[in-house]
Amino acid sequence: MKELLEKHNLPESWELVKLNDIAYINMGQSPPSNTYNYNKEGLPFFQGKAEFGKLYPTVVKYCSQPIKVAKKNDILISVRAPIGATNIATEDCCIGRGLASINTFGKIPHLYVLWYLRLIENEIIEFGTGSVFKAISKITLENINIPISSVSETERIVFKIEELFSKLDEAEKGLEKASKGLKIYRQTLLNQAFFGKLTERWRRENSINVSSKQLIDDIKKERQTKYDLEVLEWEKSLKKWKEEKKGKRPSKPSKPIVPDKPTEDQMLKTWKLPKEWQWTQLGLIAFITKLAGFEYTEYVKYTEKGDLPVIKAENIGQDGFKKTVYSKVIAESIEPLKRSKLVGGELIIVFVGSLGNVGTIPKNQSFFLGPNIAMARPYNEINTKFLEYFYQSHRGKKLLLATSKAVAQPSLSMGNIRQTPIALPCKEEQFQIVQIIENQFTLISNLEKNVDNVLNEIIALKHSILKKAFEGRLVNYTSNESIESLLNDIQIEKKLYLENLKELNRSKPKQKKKMEEKKPILEILKESNSPISAKELWEKSTSEGDIERFYNEIKEIYHQIDEVKSKTESLLTLKDEDK
Repeated sequence: MKELLEKHNLPESWELVKLNDIAYINMGQSPPSNTYNYNKEGLPFFQGKAEFGKLYPTVVKYCSQPIKVAKKNDILISVRAPIGATNIATEDCCIGRGLASINTFGKIPHLYVLWYLRLIENEIIEFGTGSVFKAISKITLENINIPISSVSETERIVFKIEELFSKLDEAEKGLEKASKGLKIYRQTLLNQAFFGKLTERWRRENSINVSSKQLIDDIKKERQTKYDLEVLEWEKSLKKWKEEKKGKRPSKPSKPIVPDKPTEDQMLKTWKLPKEWQWTQLGLIAFITKLAGFEYTEYVKYTEKGDLPVIKAENIGQDGFKKTVYSKVIAESIEPLKRSKLVGGELIIVFVGSLGNVGTIPKNQSFFLGPNIAMARPYNEINTKFLEYFYQSHRGKKLLLATSKAVAQPSLSMGNIRQTPIALPCKEEQFQIVQIIENQFTLISNLEKNVDNVLNEIIALKHSILKKAFEGRLVNYTSNESIESLLNDIQIEKKLYLENLKELNRSKPKQKKKMEEKKPILEILKESNSPISAKELWEKSTSEGDIERFYNEIKEIYHQIDEVKSKTESLLTLKDEDK
């Protein structure tokens, strides 16, 4: 035992025991889905980490017939992917199979065990097994080693951890508030920019030739020339499509269109522009295209050893272009896809997936346009970064998404994108606006990095405090209490607890166990008294085990389904036919 204590840097008065020696572990079990409800009938029901907070879970749903119950102050631990997260139960609650509860004995503070489990959370994750969804078993939890001291010392350790953590938590709250403030300032800056507020002084000092009317007139001339070329390209694509469609069903290439004038909707009426600015549409000031369906099916072949990096939706985040791992398109695909080759400086718009995200391709860098994104190549040297920042602003993005299709996976058509309004100043003012925004964004980014660094330091400091605590170095305390006596008392208490639990289970009315019959999705939704999650639907349906069949079945009845948003997840229910 002495060698084991030295190996774990523990004082001689401490002992290293198994979690099962000092606690009872209760593995969760999912009750029948027809017992779930949102009407506060029965006990609060937690299924996994999704409901967890920093220390306590948030109640979303209830269960009228719980099978496994955790008691107030029990530790809740996630045992199915993701593994290891912990919370404290604030009241008796039902736990599903994604959780286990830990009840400590011998007056050992439950927070003592909680903080230790948080210290070794990464190790617990490593204990997970399973090829698709990682999980940990009851035996694995029971065999976790935990250092134990006397009850009075563990209480002092918990008190000291709470004391130190409360100060760090206050600092953390202040930093998180500062971080939110910086994000708000970003949006405030963008809103001011596109109401013309940032360049008011510049317009006064440069009152000659600052109107964008002439710019738009020049673009119209260039646009007509480019449009004629687009039609020629379309005619070639259409001819090729007609020649190759025999025996195949590639998508027919769509003819380029010229957008109408911007609509005078309520937002545009309340968006007061400087008199020198003009409302126009994105499709009138930029060439807009996407990877055509027939191009994608005929030519796109990705490989990691290809010749040209492919930009996809995941390369465009909320704050613009981000460099991630690229797929590549093979050499023989490049020539027929030259229309979709990017040379740098184009605006990229995500029209499926992270809908409405925009970003600018770095200049002098060649990429290939991938699926689910559109390219806007501005005419007449319009500043692409100006366009990007406009559509990253709250109101600009709202204009972009105003015509998105509200279906299973919302999307934007090329027509939607081309007709999206944009407020346009002259080129010189565009440059001034971009320069001011980027200077301010650089300052904001530096502040955000400093905030993130301090937050990471707080996380590291908390880990250091816990490490010291469970190596017996956080508090100076000498106790005459016998650890052996404590462990004996715990065994007696645990034995009585298990006997009472067994007796309680015997006294419960026996219910006939039967396998829940698998049913079609539509039938499950009809029988359910409340909205249910896609995961529950999957588990109860005849499609379980065949994900493709499950999604096909969903698609067939999607027009009959409503999506209900809760605080933690999206739930499905049948539409009310009376509405």
